[in-house]
Amino acid sequence: MPPRTARERVRGEVRQEILDEAERLIREEGLAGLTMRKLASRLGYAPMSLYSYFADKQALLHELGRQGFEVIARRLAGAVERGGVDGVRELLVEFVRYAHEDPVHYRSLFLGEKPITDRPECPDAVNPAFALLSEHVAECVARGALSGDVLATSTVLWTAVHGVATVVVTFEHCPFGSWETYAETMVDTALAGVRARAGG
Repeated sequence: MPPRTARERVRGEVRQEILDEAERLIREEGLAGLTMRKLASRLGYAPMSLYSYFADKQALLHELGRQGFEVIARRLAGAVERGGVDGVRELLVEFVRYAHEDPVHYRSLFLGEKPITDRPECPDAVNPAFALLSEHVAECVARGALSGDVLATSTVLWTAVHGVATVVVTFEHCPFGSWETYAETMVDTALAGVRARAGG
């Protein structure tokens, strides 16, 4: 890849500045508080100038989502110390931990009014965190620790853990006394269900 020109570097820096300020605005006022006009005012830009970097608000949200998914994937990858089903379990529980620690980020990525991506693939075609889960599931299938279709199994587990994370960020008091116990119980139940279905 050829080196970027000074103009391209400056444009990239301004684009990232817009994204960083958009994330700060979302954290302060929620996703509904983000408007291009308000964002431009906070940055000291003319509102129309933002459209030379992003076609519209949804395009900006898509890029925020892409970057947010990468942050989650790096966190999950760093949290998994074991292989096999135990590694899958660690990854899923860590996802709920992320949602619990950063509910605003989780809501903006996964519970927004519109999906981050308009692509039809399911689930989360642009989400490297899901790809990471699928890699671990594929390893388990290859080793015989799990059986069945990798995509289907990954989708079941991903759907289950999203339900857990949504409960954790939505309700003040979780079942089972703590969010950790709730998350671990639900993840263990999902894994047991996947293994029983494959065995049956």
